[in-house]
Amino acid sequence: MKSMTGYGKTSFFDEQIEIQMEIKTVNAKNFDLRIYNHKELFFLENEITEIISKTIKRGKIELRIMFRDLQIPHISIDTSRLHAFYQILIELKNTLHLKDEVSINTLINLPDVVVVKKIDYDNKQFKTIFFNCLHEILTKHQVMASKEGENLKIFFQNSLASVKNCICEIKHTLPQHKETLKSKLIKEVRQILHHEITLEQEKRILLEIALYLERCDITEEITRVESHFSMIEQYLGDDMPEIGKTINFILQELQREVNTISAKYNTTNTFLYILKMKEEIEKCREQIQNVE
Repeated sequence: MKSMTGYGKTSFFDEQIEIQMEIKTVNAKNFDLRIYNHKELFFLENEITEIISKTIKRGKIELRIMFRDLQIPHISIDTSRLHAFYQILIELKNTLHLKDEVSINTLINLPDVVVVKKIDYDNKQFKTIFFNCLHEILTKHQVMASKEGENLKIFFQNSLASVKNCICEIKHTLPQHKETLKSKLIKEVRQILHHEITLEQEKRILLEIALYLERCDITEEITRVESHFSMIEQYLGDDMPEIGKTINFILQELQREVNTISAKYNTTNTFLYILKMKEEIEKCREQIQNVE
């Protein structure tokens, strides 16, 4: 089990380049990657996305890349363009009878007169350095995500153990509760039988019996709750991807069954147990949002 919360950071520098890289993630429903990158490295983003998606399956991911080229740039003058611009400026000056001189500052600021040779980073040496940094921060991120995941796993195990205990206590109260309902039912029927029974009264007796039996019987709900426990325990022991979505769905079903138990069997003796189960399941549903 891994948490969607993670962090990793690294840096690399030598005489030619400096790279700083940072990744951090928080919970999200799907894979949501945002890359803050240097414009000269935009060509790497498809490969970056592919590598990250193989490691992180779900979450809001923020990758920040700081890059500096420390090499002395190769600068040259496009003399043909310089002469062409100069001739145009001279003609303009003569046409308008201007006295201002054509300055060197004006010329070098004209488009593409000064040519800075761009360095091609699409080479094996640079990409090896860059992706080594990426794999390093992903490794650090996964160590943190796994550690957080183990803490979450312990939380779920403790919380579900508390819910299990409540279900056991409720099961222990069922026999006495059935006896109480039975006694109450007999008393109600005897009161009706003091008088001559009409068809409507017979229907009422049958309805009362049906209602009592329905309220009393939560065996099916308890069976499903226990089945959900087993499934969650099984998934907590697996390392399958996007396990958080699966457990979240089971917790929804578990919550539904507990709500049904609460509606059918909410007595003074069981109220605190049902309340405790609802609290623990709600906490689990909040925390499962952080599981990848």
